[in-house]
Amino acid sequence: MSRRPIDLDGTAVAEPAAPAASAPDGRTRHGLRVRIGQGVLIALFALSGVIALSTLFADDPFAPAATVLIASFGALASVLGITAAIGGLDSRVVRAGLWAFPLFFVWHVAALGTWVPDAAFAVIAAVGVALVSAPRPRRRPA
Repeated sequence: MSRRPIDLDGTAVAEPAAPAASAPDGRTRHGLRVRIGQGVLIALFALSGVIALSTLFADDPFAPAATVLIASFGALASVLGITAAIGGLDSRVVRAGLWAFPLFFVWHVAALGTWVPDAAFAVIAAVGVALVSAPRPRRRPA
C-alpha cells in the first residue's frame, strides 16, 4: 500500500520537493581551505594576544600605565581578530580588514628591523588571510 497523499478525486498528489540543503541557522559552510586559514589566523591572533599580555609581567622601561595600555590593546586586537576569523568571513569588509594583520608584521620589520620573527609572522598571516579570502566557487541555482 502506497503512503503517497491522495487528492479528493482519488489521484496521487506529487510530494513537495525537498528543501535545498543549507547550513544550520542560515550560516554558510566553508571548505577545508577556509578552515585551514581560520586555524592559522586564530593561532596567530592568540599568540599575539599572549605576547601583548606578557608585557604586564616583564620588566619594561615604560610607565605602568603604558604597559597596561599596550597589553589591553593587544588583547582587544587579538579578540577582535579571532572573532573576525571565526564569524565574519561572509563579509567582504571583514576579509579585506584581515589584511591589516600581515601589514602589522610588515610594519614591525620596516620600523624595528625585526626580521625574525616578524617577517615569518607576516608571511604566515598573509597565507592565512589569503586562504580565507580567496574567491569562493559560485553555487549553481537548483
